[in-house]
Order: sequence, then structure tokens, then C-alpha cells
Amino acid sequence: MGVVGVDHVQLAMPAGGEGEARAFYNTLLGLEELDKPEILKARGGVWFAAGINQIHLGVEADFNPAKKAHPGLLVRDIMILGKKLSEAGIQVDWDENLPHYRRFYSEDPFGNRLEFLEPIPLADDA
Repeated sequence: MGVVGVDHVQLAMPAGGEGEARAFYNTLLGLEELDKPEILKARGGVWFAAGINQIHLGVEADFNPAKKAHPGLLVRDIMILGKKLSEAGIQVDWDENLPHYRRFYSEDPFGNRLEFLEPIPLADDA
């Protein structure tokens, strides 16, 4: 018995934001869009996956972006991703306060905070 993993993280978005979510999460970040179960489609929102991990964006009537709480997304080639986001006009705030990681914070189109991390190989691993 006990928690064995995380199936998904849910972030909120305003009604009608599915197109912006797709442009950011699918087109820019490269996450795969998932089909929502038929019974849940009427609620709006959109789901994405990176491997077995999922991010669900759900419509919230009184939407307020998550400014502190956030998912930490493991990435490959973080320098390239940071440049890609910057070139798309998205603010990238680099942070060096976590040993053994390159990382930055950014926001999705709705103002939800996102953390992007890439482990730095230890000298023994190189």
C-alpha cells in the first residue's frame, strides 16, 4: 500500500484557452496532446503527455494562475529550450540555486508558473 507515482498534474486555465494551450504545450514544448474521455470533453480543457507523465489543463470559472505552486518538468537540451521560449517572447528566468541541475522558471500563456530542469552530469558520470 502507498503512493507509487504521479499520474498527472492539473493546472487551471480560463474558458476558451484550449488553442493557446495547444500552441504552447504541444507546438512549443512538444508535448503530445491526449484525447480526453468523452464524458469529460464537455468541461473543456486539454490534456498533454510527456512519456508516462501528463499535464491536464482544466477550465476554472474564477481563474487565477498558480504563481508559486508549479510542476517541475525534466527536459533534455535545456539551453535550446530556454532560447526557443525566449525567441517566442516568453520570459525565461534562470536559477542556479539547485545543485546538480540547470533550471529556469517560466509561465504558460495563462500565467501558471512552470519549472524546467535538466540534471548536470556529475564528473564520475561523464
